[in-house]
Amino acid sequence: MKENYLYKCFITLFICFIIDSTISFFLPYNYTKTSITIIPCIGLMMFALLVKTVKGPERYFFAAVSGVYYSVVYSNSLAIYILIYCLIAFVRSYIIKIESLSLIEASVFCVSTILVEEIIVYWLMWITNMTNYSLMNFALMRLLPTLALNLVLSFLVYWVYNHIKIEVK
Repeated sequence: MKENYLYKCFITLFICFIIDSTISFFLPYNYTKTSITIIPCIGLMMFALLVKTVKGPERYFFAAVSGVYYSVVYSNSLAIYILIYCLIAFVRSYIIKIESLSLIEASVFCVSTILVEEIIVYWLMWITNMTNYSLMNFALMRLLPTLALNLVLSFLVYWVYNHIKIEVK
């Protein structure tokens, strides 16, 4: 019964990633980098909330598998998302020790997580010359629209998280 909650976490996260893919199909994504790009991060927000329910070393297994899945399916960079997801697991578990977050706290935490993730990915792409986006263009064309959408979506993610009630028994 103990491992049952971990399966529920993986299934919930997998469904959130599928919803991300579906939503992103309808949102603007500009390959020429001349207009707005919006990235939904429902899976990342749900992971940030769910990781506190996973106990012990399983927390980092959950983070690593989630990071590998995201890297393989959604990005071209394998190691960075594994590290980002493990970093989120560490921060949520050892730095932010609040057991249950209120709606506002969860929204701020989720949006902050997305902000840090986007900045890390942009910085790594910039130092490796994979992007020529200026910081201002990145902030106006991708970061702010992504944060605005995900702030709204964070309320829905929080509601779902509270209703699925994954707990270790």
